[in-house]
This record gives sequence, structure tokens and C-alpha cells, in this order.
Amino acid sequence: MRLVWSLVAVSALGSTLACTSAREREVAAAIGPAIAGHQVPDVPAFYKLHSDQAIWVDDKPTSAVKDAFTALKRATEHGLDPERYHAAALEERAATLETAKAPGASVSDLVKFEIDVTSALVALGRDVARGASGPKATESARAPIDVGAKLAEALGNGALGTWPDPVRPTHPQYAALQKVLAGGGQPPDRVRQIAHAMNGWRLLPDDLGARHIMVNIPQFHLFVRDGGKTVVDTRVVVGKEGDETPVFSADMTSVILSPYWNIPESIAEGETIPSIIKDPKYLTKNNLEVLRRSGSKAERVDPESVDWSNSEETEALSLRQKPGPGNALGHVKFMMPNKNAVYLHDTPAHALFDRSGRAFSHGCVRLEEPLELAKYVLGEDPAWTEAAIGEAMHAGVEREVKLKRPIPVHIVYFTAWIDDAGRPQFFEDVYRRNR
Repeated sequence: MRLVWSLVAVSALGSTLACTSAREREVAAAIGPAIAGHQVPDVPAFYKLHSDQAIWVDDKPTSAVKDAFTALKRATEHGLDPERYHAAALEERAATLETAKAPGASVSDLVKFEIDVTSALVALGRDVARGASGPKATESARAPIDVGAKLAEALGNGALGTWPDPVRPTHPQYAALQKVLAGGGQPPDRVRQIAHAMNGWRLLPDDLGARHIMVNIPQFHLFVRDGGKTVVDTRVVVGKEGDETPVFSADMTSVILSPYWNIPESIAEGETIPSIIKDPKYLTKNNLEVLRRSGSKAERVDPESVDWSNSEETEALSLRQKPGPGNALGHVKFMMPNKNAVYLHDTPAHALFDRSGRAFSHGCVRLEEPLELAKYVLGEDPAWTEAAIGEAMHAGVEREVKLKRPIPVHIVYFTAWIDDAGRPQFFEDVYRRNR
């Protein structure tokens, strides 16, 4: 006898549901111990909602398993390979169990098949919910999703064939990429780009912020979205190979007008100090100061007193570039505290924005139109008019302005993007990550 399960029926009948054969009773008795301590918590969670009852087998595979196979094959709609979840092998095992006459199919065979089907469905759901795992997997910023409960809900609603849609990201871009993928006609390399982009969306929080900033590295573009609309759209320069701009999310908390540039130690050692040794006037030409720091205090040092070829001496010093038109950060930088020490900033090297490929920085993001971004992020304070911002940007005196409300910034890596007209756009894999 085939058993058709639903959340309501199982709740009502529970473990007292009668089996019609000794083999079914043996299978039912073996399920609980088999799933206890399963390494993936979502699997026991799924069976707990079904009172530890078998779903995909009784004395052989049930009709419900066909819907499970349909769901596994839908992995392609999410840019994933069904064979990652052993779909074909599970179908072959089902056929073998279907034709095996008792006692040809042992209880252990049936129980293992039962749990393997659930594990495959859960693995597909977890990949779609939180990002496909791999040797270079990035941790997802999405809120945790109870995949086992969602799978049980789909089964109870008779909607198993829609799995894993109930756990997919809610971003419109994800759905748009799915639509393009389903439309077909894309060559394999484009399909791969779409698949990587879809996985990128699984790593982002569902709520990006009612207003937020997004930098798409391969597109060399920054967008400010407010209330679902793009209010700032500007070209950017990102990190060059070896100094790649990282993918992360952080809150912008302040704007620094007429900033100093505190030269990172790696740049000082690898570029600045060798230039000083080669040209003693390099410091003056580039408006640089030499400092000796002690805790939060900094004391200026006469550069003439420094032996720049002595690494032990230079290790105790730091360099910074004073505000001004030649400052490497330009006239403004936008702070978003993060472990990568990456921020957004102006630049004096405006000619780079005419290039189609714009990976030239040491990792930070350079803006073509920093004034437009400053006007937006400071716009909640009426004192910061465009004239006031412009004046402070060129004052030559560093000034930090705290934002009234932090703004989420998301730096992403999508080589496939759907524009507002629903057309797919593809960009060069500048960091060769889609391989």
C-alpha cells in the first residue's frame, strides 16, 4: 500500500499509522535511528515534521519520489547541475528497488535510498538558499533559512515540484537571470556567467536596504538605489589584478572632505620609499609628510633626518599625503569600516575613466563623479548644499562628516546583469573568478 503524506495527516496520525506489511514496519522502525545525528541538521528537521516517517519508500519507492526527481532536475533552472545531487543515480536506484521482489530489496537499501533522496533535496535547497559550496566558497550574508522545514512545507502543500523555489533569493535580478536562463539560446560561456551571477545573489542579504550603494566590479560601475530607483550612476576604477577589490558589504558611516592619504605600509615599502631613495625631492613634489606614530599620537619627522635605505628605521615611520589637488584620494573619501580597509574616493587620475577596462587601483574604488555621491549621502542635512560640499572638498583642511543614517554598501562581482529593460548584459571576467 502506498502512503500519501501531508503535514496535517502526519500530525493527526503520527507514529501510530499502521503499515500494511512487515517490510514497511521494518522500514518505519529503521528511519528514526538512521537519521539521528545526521551531519546535515536540515535532514532530521524534515523528518521531525513528518514524525520520522518514510516518505519516498514503503516496501518499494512510492509515487512521491517522482516529484522528488522532478525537483532535482529543476536545479538547471537555478544554474546548477542536477548531477551535483546524484539525480540520475537516484533514479536508477529507484528503478532497481521498484523491480526487486521481496526480499530482494533489503530494509537497509530502502532506508538508505529514503534518506539519500531527502539529503539530495536538502542539498539542492541549501545551495539555492545560501550559495553553492566549493573550494573557494564565500559565506552567505542571507539570514539563515530552515531548509528542512521549507521542504516539509512544500511536500505538505503538494508543491514539491516547485522545489527549490521556496528558498531562492528574493532579488528581482535573480528572477530576471532565471528567466534569461530558461529562455535558452545562450552559449555555454554565457550560461556559466549567469550561473555564477545567480550564486552571487545567494550570498547577499535579501534586504539590501531601502537605499543602498552597489559597486559591480566587472561592470566598473557604482549605482545608488533609493526606493527601487537608481538615483546615482557613475563609472568607477577598481583594483588591479594582485590588488583586487574584495567582495563584501559594509555600512557607509562618514564622509571625509579634503582628506589626507595615509599611505598603506605595503605601498610605502614597495613604491614610495624606493621612489624617495631614487629622488630626494620626491616627498616635496608629492606633498608628503613623514610621521612617527605612538598610539593615537603622531609626530612629524624631518625627512632629511631619515636614512631611507635603513628598513629598521623606516619601519617605525608612516607617510601621508596632504590634502590638495594632487592627493591620491582626490577631494573626498567615503568611509565604510571593514576588515579590508577599502573605501570609495575621488581621484586626480580622471583620464582612466575613458578606458573600457578600469582595473588600476590598489583595491579601493575610485569615483568619476564623487560630488554627485557626496550630494546624495549628505543630502539629509540641509546645511550641506552643493556649494558647501564643493567648498569643503577644496578647502585643503581635512574634515569628517558623520552621516545621519548609515548607508549599506555592497561590493559585488557579477559578470552577468539584467538591465531595466530586461536585456542581459555580460562583462569581462576581470579577476577570472568564473572558472
